[in-house]
Amino acid sequence: MKLIAYIAITAVVGLTSCMQMEPPQEVDFVSQVKPLLESRCLECHQHQYVCAGLNLETRSLAMKGGRSGPVILPGSPHQSLLYKVLLLGHESPVAMPPTPDGLEPEDLKQVHDWIKQGAKWPDKVRLVPPQEWKTSQS
Repeated sequence: MKLIAYIAITAVVGLTSCMQMEPPQEVDFVSQVKPLLESRCLECHQHQYVCAGLNLETRSLAMKGGRSGPVILPGSPHQSLLYKVLLLGHESPVAMPPTPDGLEPEDLKQVHDWIKQGAKWPDKVRLVPPQEWKTSQS
């Protein structure tokens, strides 16, 4: 019986490794991550408030991090504080955003994949806080 189980497991592992894995889709910062950070993070993490010492308006400020140190570790979403706090449930006092409605699973995946793919952020792209949306669109 153990031999049959071993053969079955070996066959499954062999088939899985032979299957063509689809490469993950490249996450576009400007169209996918920027709107998410602007709408869900920049209300508190920008030049007027800088909660926890974190300003996410530019790449250099975001990579610098806040009082807890760097929040984005390119290539390592599970070590990146930005991603970790997004995963926490609302009952946690450090969960972000600090509202009962967390991010949608597809938004979490985009942040995860963006960080995993190196957290690419074009140099000249600056995030606009929601408080400034009306003035910047006029």
